[in-house]
Amino acid sequence: MTGSIFSGIGFWATDMPSSGPPPAGGQGFAMSSADMRAMLEKAKTQRDALAEQLRAARYLMMASPPAEEPVSQAAVNGPNGVNEAGSYYEGHLHYQFNYLTELINRLQQALGITTAADQQAADSTKTIKGSLE
Repeated sequence: MTGSIFSGIGFWATDMPSSGPPPAGGQGFAMSSADMRAMLEKAKTQRDALAEQLRAARYLMMASPPAEEPVSQAAVNGPNGVNEAGSYYEGHLHYQFNYLTELINRLQQALGITTAADQQAADSTKTIKGSLE
């Protein structure tokens, strides 16, 4: 995950054998699987709330000036105007959403959740391949 928010930082569930040992440098987060699962659920809940905010934020940058005169135009479309502020807010929400998405993915990997899904897909592929031969 080069260039990602958590690039070079590991996540370990201390009571799970599948997570492996931390690197020699010790860069990362280690916690019990119960704490990790609780954090995972909280992150998913926060990401769902952000998704709702993102839907609502789209309207914050589509304001129309109340009148066709310079002051109203500048207040809505000008620098630091309503539409620019709405665009900035939406961008900030996207940043938070991406952060939580990556955190969720890292926590799932540390807990073996993603690995289990990948293993199930691999097993299904083997089953399909075997039935076609």
